[in-house]
Amino acid sequence: MYIQTRLINKTAISPKVCTSCNSEILIGQAYHREEGVKEHLHSLIARQFCSDCYAKYGELMLLSGRFDRK
Repeated sequence: MYIQTRLINKTAISPKVCTSCNSEILIGQAYHREEGVKEHLHSLIARQFCSDCYAKYGELMLLSGRFDRK
């Protein structure tokens, strides 16, 4: 089953960890969170990416599900 998702820009209100590079996303920093367009359950397992990884890979992270790790 294919779940359509997109990345949305958010500001961290609690510490997070980037799914791609495992760097810490601090409170107040911008990050990108995966959002399920149609599936509510998907929000429970959504990936989150720091701004550096988003700038490097963009939406390709969602298409391939694979990316280089630091």
